[in-house]
This record gives sequence, C-alpha cells and structure tokens, in this order.
Amino acid sequence: MSVALHNARIVTGEGQDYDDGTLTFDGDRITAVGDGEPSGDTAIDLEGRYVLPGLIDLHTHMSGGDNGIGHGVEAATFKMDAPLIEAVLDSVEAAGVTLRAGFTTVREIGTRDYIDVFLRTAQATGQIDAPRILATGPGISITGGHGEFWDPTQTVDGVDAFVRRVRQLVHNKVDVIKVVSADGPETVGEWWTVQATAEEVAAAFAEARRLGRRTATHAMGGEAIVNVVNAGVDTVEHGWYLTEESARLMAESGTYLVPTLGNVIAIIKHGPALGMPWAEMMADDEEAIFERMELALGMGVKIACGSDCGGNEAHIHGRNADELECYVRFGMSPADAIAAATIEAARAVRLDDRVGSLAKGKHADLVILDEDPLSDITAVRTAVVGVIQGGRVVRDDRGLLGDVAHAPRLVTSKALSPAAAEHESNVRSRASGSAGVKAPA
Repeated sequence: MSVALHNARIVTGEGQDYDDGTLTFDGDRITAVGDGEPSGDTAIDLEGRYVLPGLIDLHTHMSGGDNGIGHGVEAATFKMDAPLIEAVLDSVEAAGVTLRAGFTTVREIGTRDYIDVFLRTAQATGQIDAPRILATGPGISITGGHGEFWDPTQTVDGVDAFVRRVRQLVHNKVDVIKVVSADGPETVGEWWTVQATAEEVAAAFAEARRLGRRTATHAMGGEAIVNVVNAGVDTVEHGWYLTEESARLMAESGTYLVPTLGNVIAIIKHGPALGMPWAEMMADDEEAIFERMELALGMGVKIACGSDCGGNEAHIHGRNADELECYVRFGMSPADAIAAATIEAARAVRLDDRVGSLAKGKHADLVILDEDPLSDITAVRTAVVGVIQGGRVVRDDRGLLGDVAHAPRLVTSKALSPAAAEHESNVRSRASGSAGVKAPA
C-alpha cells in the first residue's frame, strides 16, 4: 500500500527541508520526498507537524539495566546473577520502549549471553517490536578489566588472545567488535588507567576489519583514545577525559566520538539516591566534561549519538533523546544535534545507504513531532507523537495514521549485516524443516 504523508514540515537529514512537504512510502521503503500534491493509495494530512528520519542510538544497553539496582556495581545492574529468561524479557521490554521513543535503529554495545544477537534476529523476522539492531555481544575484556563481568570465562591478554577472541565473537554472529575498555578504573591501583595495550587493540581491530566487522571501544582518556584511533577504531565511546592531542587525532582520522553525555547528567541527577559511588565525582567534573566536548567539536571531531541508556540504573530506557540536549549545550545547533542522531550516526556504522535520512529507496523510518525541534531540541524528547519503522506504525498518539496503524508487521529480507542475514536465514531454515542451510555470501 502506497501512503503519502502531506502538509508536513520535513527534516530530511540530507540538508534540504520542506515547510509544506510530502513524503510517500510503499511497503518498507520511501518512494518520494519533496513538495507537491500527495499521490498514492492513502493520503494522510499531518496538519503541519514535523517529520524526522528515524533516530539512531549507537550506544544502548537494552539488555542491561535500568531496573536492576546495583548501587554502582555493574554486574548487579546488568543482572548477571538473574535467570537468563528474566534478562531476555527485560530486554524485549526495553527494546519496545526505545523504539516508541523514536529510535528505529540502535547499536547494542555490550550484553550478557549474546542476547542482542537474538534480539536482532527477532526484530528482523518480525517476532518483536524493537529497533533494528547492530549486535556486539559481550565484547573483549582483559583479565581483571572493566567489563569482564559480561563473560568472565573469556577474558583475554596478549595479541594472539585478542585475535582469537575476535574470531569467537564473529563465530557468535556479532556485527561489531568492541574492546569493552581501553581504559578503566583501578586496574593497577590508579583511578583511571590504560587497560588493553596499543598492540592488543591494533591486532583486534585489524582482524575485525579483515572479517568485515565494525569496531568500537570504551575509551575515556587521552592515552587510550590515541591508542584506539591509531588502531583504526570506528567509534570512540564516552571520551569524557579526552585531550587536545587525542581530539586532534580523532579529527584527522575521521573517527567518530560517541559522547554518552546523557549518562553524565543522569548519574549526577539520580546517582546519589541510587547509591552510585561516582555520582559526586561526576558532579564535580560536569562543567569540565562539557568543555572537553566543546573543544572536540571546535577541532572538527565528528559526533554521533549514543546515550548509554540502560548502562546503569540512573539512565532509564526511553530517555535516549536526552543526549541531543547535551549536544546543544556544548555548542551544536539543534539541526546538527539531530544530524548526529540520524545521518552522522548512520555514516559512523556504514548504514547510510539504508537509514539516517529521508530519501528515496531508504527504509521508511519516520518520527512525527508536534513541536519544532529546530527551535527547541527538547521537542525530540517531549513532542514525539508518531513513529513509523519500515513502513509500519508503532506509535500514533494523535490517531492521525488511520488504517496504516493496523498494517501487519513487515518482515524485511534485507538485514543490517552479513552476520544478521546468515542468522536470520538459519532461523527460517529451521522453521521450514531445512536446518543447516545458510544464506549465500
């Protein structure tokens, strides 16, 4: 069914906006965007509302824990001792909340038991309502390092072990190789120390590239950031303690920074009541963290949205768009902040041929707002009234979308990655009685 949304203020993400625009989609793909009269099987008057591309969050923990009170202990927050089925059901709920907040694509950046891999397939096959997912699994952690709790039996040390771990993760169908921490607390008795060596991360990311996987790493401070950028990482996560040297290197290398500043604010606001031990430290350093982000922006570092929702109990699922308010605070325009959560995020993970902007041939992923986000960025959080993913309505607060809201869930045949496509094919093969048949390369 061809659907035309007209009388809309369309923010395409491609640099051309329409004050009285029409967007048409057929099935799960956009067929036209621009001025002009609506055409198609169904025409829907949006009455001057704003339409954005489906939002993208490159740092979520939907399989993690805003409802697991760990008092700052991450293993407890991520419910590592909880039954697996409890963690899975919580993840499905979190995925639905994230999608209804307007985030139609996410990168799940660390999880126990490869929950994200199975969520990815469940979404792609139409089994659950969730954002499209790039999966990371438990990632790579050193012995005694930050994040080892996700899979303490598979910590690694040394170049050969890092390469072997990459291959294990690829075997388990991840899309992204994440070095869980290039730096972290108290590894050698200091508050913040480099963990994985420059040689280890270089070997891991070289193997990831050879096997066609994207890369990411938790890196807070200057030395660790320099190590991972020199190793060719796609995205630096957090970067709260970056230096001028590391920012310059990111800018020169075209490496994306995923700031997760909404997490900073959430910890400061809610951490004390939750018994999070580093809340006071974060509050003391709040202004300096934002000043470092302003420095990075001024030096030309590319920014892509990542919220860290679910990464601790302070930052709850569905508050992903808080992140954009932080970007405006350190100097971005609202339009640039929206771009960080759409086209720039898509470019950072090489999905910009499919998502990230409103253009012919891309997925029909749309967010409808009652208020102008270009004047007030908080509208992206407070004024969402409709969400369409792949041509299917998943939220329609104003009842504008009529019969489209009752369309069946669309099962998309084109997954986000070779790993996802192979996994989906295996699921379908088992269902049809032909287990073991893999998708062609």
